[in-house]
Amino acid sequence: MRTLADIGEREAIRSIQRLVTKGAHDSGIGDDCAALDLGKEYLLVTTDMMTQRTHILPEMTPYQVGWFLVAINLSDLAAKGGTPLGVVLSLGLPRKTSERYLIDLMRGADACVTRFGTTIVGGDTKENPEITLCGTAFGLVKKTEFMPRLGADPGDIVAVTGTLGKAGAGYYALKYGRYQYLAKGLFEPLPRLKEGRILAQRHCVTSSMDISDGLSSSLYQLSEMNHVGFEIDRPAIPITQGITKISKTRKGLDPLEVALQFGGDYELLVTMPEASFEPALKAFRRSGTALTRIGRVTRKREIILINGSWRTTLQNKGYEHFKHHFFS
Repeated sequence: MRTLADIGEREAIRSIQRLVTKGAHDSGIGDDCAALDLGKEYLLVTTDMMTQRTHILPEMTPYQVGWFLVAINLSDLAAKGGTPLGVVLSLGLPRKTSERYLIDLMRGADACVTRFGTTIVGGDTKENPEITLCGTAFGLVKKTEFMPRLGADPGDIVAVTGTLGKAGAGYYALKYGRYQYLAKGLFEPLPRLKEGRILAQRHCVTSSMDISDGLSSSLYQLSEMNHVGFEIDRPAIPITQGITKISKTRKGLDPLEVALQFGGDYELLVTMPEASFEPALKAFRRSGTALTRIGRVTRKREIILINGSWRTTLQNKGYEHFKHHFFS
C-alpha cells in the first residue's frame, strides 16, 4: 500500500477532492481559499497549520511564531483579492509551555492582524505533546473581483509581486551564521493583501495563487490545473539581494535556485492579458511594491526556463509536505 511519503501532499489533496461532495455554487479544494457563495460576494475561508517539527526553527521567537501563523493564512486571502474579516487560532501546546511563551506568541499574532487591518476573533487552546498551531482566516471579495487559480490562457503574461528568495536567505543566514538580520524574511512574511486588492479591483487577473512552496512548484500547480505551460525568462526573475549577498560567501549556493525552489516568500503569482500588465504596473508603482513580468503562458504543457537562446525544462524541486524539500 502506498504511503503519503510515496504520493506527497498534492496527490493526497487530489484524493481528498475526489471523495468530498462539492456544493453547487461553492469552490474550494485545490485553490488557496474556499469561496462560499453569498450572492454578490464570496465568503473566503482558509486554514493553515504549523507544527514544531516542520515549521518552527529553534531560532524562531514566540512572537515570530504568532506572526507567521497569522501571515500564512492572510496570504491565502490576498491571493484571491480578499479583504480579511477576522482570524481564529487553535493552539495545541505542551503542558510545560511557559506562560511567557503563550503571551509572546499571541502578541506576535495580534501584531500581524493589526498590521493588516483585522482582528483575532476566537479559537481554541488544548494540551498537545508537540506545539501544533492552526489558523483560520475569513474574508470577503466581490464575485467580479475574485481571482481563482483556474483561468490562465495561452498568451497571458506571468508576473510576480515583490522579490523571491527572502525566506531562503533567512534560512541560509541562520545556517551559516552570516547576515542573521535576514531571518526576518523567513519568520515574518508580509501577506500581499494590498497588492491583491489592487489586482482584484482592476479585473485583470486570469489566475492567481501565493508562492508558499516555491515558484517552480507554484507554476507546476497552475500548469496542471489550467492545462497550459509556461516560458519563464530567467534574467527577469526578481531575486532578493539577501540571498545574493550570502551566495558570495558560500560556494555552490545558487541564488536563482533558492528563488525558484525554496518557497516561503508568500508573494503573489498571477497571469493576465498582455494589455493589462502596463496599467497594473502603474498602479503598483504608486503602491510601493514591485510587480515583475517574468514570462508567458503557452499552449504546450511544459515549463521552460529561457535565457536568450538557451532553453531548459524547469525542474519542480519546491517544497511538498510528506515528499521532498529543496533546502538542506
